Amino acid sequence: MDPPAGTEALLFDCDGTLVDTLSLYRICWRQVFGRHGFEMSDAWFEQNAGTHVYDFVEAAFPSADPGLRTVIIDEGMAMFMASVHLVEPLEQVVAVARAYHGRLPLAVVSSGPDAAVRESLAAVGITELFDVVLTLADVAEGKPAPDGYLQAMALLGADPARCVAYEDSSTGIAAARAAGIPTVVDVRRHLG
Repeated sequence: MDPPAGTEALLFDCDGTLVDTLSLYRICWRQVFGRHGFEMSDAWFEQNAGTHVYDFVEAAFPSADPGLRTVIIDEGMAMFMASVHLVEPLEQVVAVARAYHGRLPLAVVSSGPDAAVRESLAAVGITELFDVVLTLADVAEGKPAPDGYLQAMALLGADPARCVAYEDSSTGIAAARAAGIPTVVDVRRHLG
């Protein structure tokens, strides 16, 4: 997973890349969705994980009014935040960030809610590794739009052609590629 020579900056997704939040999110969303009448399968979760939280809830409740979707989002995020201390780092990816901390600029680029991303990084003790942490709160559009990656590279002063992104979802990979990053590491191939 080491970047090629000449790399100017490393950009990491958070959920499922640096931190194993997906296991906890799966439990929280399954409970909250079940209370509202949607039985979430593992296959459904795998297909929809990594998208903007509003799109995620809309996929489960396409005919629900926006008010109900907001209630569901609030319930799911409250359950996650109450349990965030249980998340674990994904050591193979964190090892890359640790190895290049202080040698290259590092950023987190996530489509997750700001508080959840920041608390997840803090829970596993890696916040200080990153020069920039961007979340859904910092961009007009979440992944697969390239907004987060473009903003992070601008803040780091890095040329997209000389950056490496670390991702775990098709939407994240699409966002990095749309931002002009030629080297995107699918960490799912390295975890396990």
